[in-house]
Amino acid sequence: MLPKPLSAGDFVEVAFETASGAVQGMAEMLTSNQATSGWKQAFRFVALSDNDHQNLRRAVETSTDRGFLDLKSRSTAAGQAY
Repeated sequence: MLPKPLSAGDFVEVAFETASGAVQGMAEMLTSNQATSGWKQAFRFVALSDNDHQNLRRAVETSTDRGFLDLKSRSTAAGQAY
């Protein structure tokens, strides 16, 4: 959460840890939305090293797999089939 939004189009350096490793790169800020305790703001990477790109890709794939498995297990428990 941000205390106040950045201007859409601003360029920033973004860094965060994932289970697959650190991701650090340059990003362009996109639209912002006010949340309960601050602001949420979308961004898109405009520059990532190959290593950071691989770490991000693995983290997203793992997250997507977990989300799908969680959805499937909840649906199965509720008696729904795919």
